[in-house]
Amino acid sequence: MHNNIENIYNNLIANEKLKNGTKYERITAVVYKLLEETNTVFHDLRLRGNGKKAKHQIDVTIEKDSRTKRILVECKEYDKVVGIGIVRDFFGAVCQIKPDEAVVVTTKGFTKGAIDFANDEGIKLAILREAEDSDWDGLIRKVKINATVITIGTPTITWLAINEEAIEDVRNLLGEDWGKVETKGTFDEYLYNSNHEVISNYEEVLNPVLNKAKRIPNERTEETFEFEETVFIKMHGHYIPVIGFDYEFTSGKSTLEVNVDDGGKVAVLLFEILNNESRSLIFQHQIEKWKFAENGEVINKI
Repeated sequence: MHNNIENIYNNLIANEKLKNGTKYERITAVVYKLLEETNTVFHDLRLRGNGKKAKHQIDVTIEKDSRTKRILVECKEYDKVVGIGIVRDFFGAVCQIKPDEAVVVTTKGFTKGAIDFANDEGIKLAILREAEDSDWDGLIRKVKINATVITIGTPTITWLAINEEAIEDVRNLLGEDWGKVETKGTFDEYLYNSNHEVISNYEEVLNPVLNKAKRIPNERTEETFEFEETVFIKMHGHYIPVIGFDYEFTSGKSTLEVNVDDGGKVAVLLFEILNNESRSLIFQHQIEKWKFAENGEVINKI
């Protein structure tokens, strides 16, 4: 166990020489930081209670809500279960410092005596160890979603003139081009005001209207949209006033199968709080973005 945790620390945080158990303590500090990044997390502080003379070495200290709430964590990287003596000794520090919460974290588990004592005194117990394939049991790794998408075909737009007289004027301007269907790029064609200044491109006007239009698979939609005031379009070099447009399109339906999974992420640790049955898998990409400041605070590497 020791070598595995040490390798995780060396590979993802920093390859440095530290005394036995220290890397496990630091890994624990990183886990608490990434589980709630707004917290301030320190490794290896010496604390004493108000009015007390004795100082206590605390493996991990978490400060929440701008330091108004404090959590103390005792870490034990053992190859066997933790007994009542460890929890009882930690309780001595807890009694003097009086944190909001206290937790003992270890690798294997706890004896019944340790569990009973922790429950009596309100101390939480947790497991932090290397993740195994079996830890995925009961956790969703992949979700298959069948999505039905209703799409629209290429719409046909017919601009609406102000009146019959305007239609005749346009007919005379366009000559042989009158009535022809043209394909236009919605980003490169524009609407203009009465001074022939650009208001917006076709995309900005047509897209919201078409998105709100009813779509019935395999049926044709035909509707009209009117502007609040007259605008101008440009056709064959001429500015033509319009009051809106008719649009029509045919809708289609397709079904997509989408797989949502863990994205190939590598789970390296399991963190489990025994008292409330909370389990979290900790991934490589989560751990490797943290480091330690000189004062022991967990900080971002960036």
